[in-house]
Amino acid sequence: MNKPLKTCSLLALVAALCTPALATQSHADHDHATPEGMAQHMQMMQGMPASAPTASGAQGEHQTFGVVRKIDAANGKITLRHGPIPALGMGAMTMNYRVRDKALLDGLKAGDTVEFSAQQIDGAYTVLTLKRKP
Repeated sequence: MNKPLKTCSLLALVAALCTPALATQSHADHDHATPEGMAQHMQMMQGMPASAPTASGAQGEHQTFGVVRKIDAANGKITLRHGPIPALGMGAMTMNYRVRDKALLDGLKAGDTVEFSAQQIDGAYTVLTLKRKP
């Protein structure tokens, strides 16, 4: 094998190995609670493999922890800052979620730490369970 071909192969390998790490780091660099942040997210997610949906059209439920950033009880939405959720293809981020039941938002305020489960249902990330942690 000639030297230029070895160099190109090595560079291609390094680029392939570094790309997921760079994508994960940049994923936390934008705020999913704003239209601009969601536009950045959608642009970044282009070409990434999607999780397989279940027979009901929804992806599996995933449990994690987060911090409440904003509550929109009237519209049944909550903004959460959370760590990575690999099963949903998410890095650490701040993101708006729809809640399955508006009653889940009762008694919560910005700054509360919560344990929650989320699922992608009909293309929207939805909080199914939500429990305030002390």
